[in-house]
Amino acid sequence: MSVLGRAAAPLGAAGRLATGRAARGGAVVLCYHDVVADDAVADGLEVTASALRSHLRTVRSLGFRIVALGEISERVTRGEPVDGLAAVAFDDALAGVARHAMPVLVDLEVPASLMTVSTGWGRRPPWWPGAARTMTRAELVEAVAHGLELAAHTRTHASLADLDAARLADEVGGCRAELEDVTGHRITQFAYPFGHHDRAVREAVEAAGFTAAYTFLNGRITLGDDLLRLPRLTMGAHHTRARLAYHLGRSPASWPDHQLDRVVASS
Repeated sequence: MSVLGRAAAPLGAAGRLATGRAARGGAVVLCYHDVVADDAVADGLEVTASALRSHLRTVRSLGFRIVALGEISERVTRGEPVDGLAAVAFDDALAGVARHAMPVLVDLEVPASLMTVSTGWGRRPPWWPGAARTMTRAELVEAVAHGLELAAHTRTHASLADLDAARLADEVGGCRAELEDVTGHRITQFAYPFGHHDRAVREAVEAAGFTAAYTFLNGRITLGDDLLRLPRLTMGAHHTRARLAYHLGRSPASWPDHQLDRVVASS
């Protein structure tokens, strides 16, 4: 594609935004992290509450239907179409989601999942220097009461591909048990910390009883994808409304390979 063609692509998506149309092959999972107040400066993987509201309205204006995360993987399992579906997930269950995202989600009646590290609640995450604290158990319970779902993100946010079999089983299965103790419901969705996984990691996730696992690679979910290597769209401060519309307008085939067999720290 020429430089002119690359420059024109976002404008074309913005035009589709105005008319409420977008390419909708497959499903998309919007992967957020922290959400900050509107008067704060969002940086990196942060978004403001107003930006989150704008994103969700953009998704709907383009004709996507926002559903619970598990519905997408269940449809893929049954071989049912997932075109035009979207889901929302928040990795790490940071306190900003409780403070600033939850009012937006409740107001817009948007289901969402919290990819939750099951130890060290209410503390600054050691895997993310400088980040705000994680949600407390009370905040997680309140989020569930407001309709949010918990999903697993290990016990300590370890890079799973670096662990021996015993520690791997504890990180994965232990997380599920601890989160089910909070919710009283079965936890079926999992996200790999740092997006790191290999065959042994995926086998451990499956053995622990999870039906779907999500990477940190960008892409669209289509029928035939490995349910233990599902892509998402990483959201952050860089996502303007037009940029999001552009990505939502892309076909599944336009994304790089997101079904990699091995993603580790040295990748």
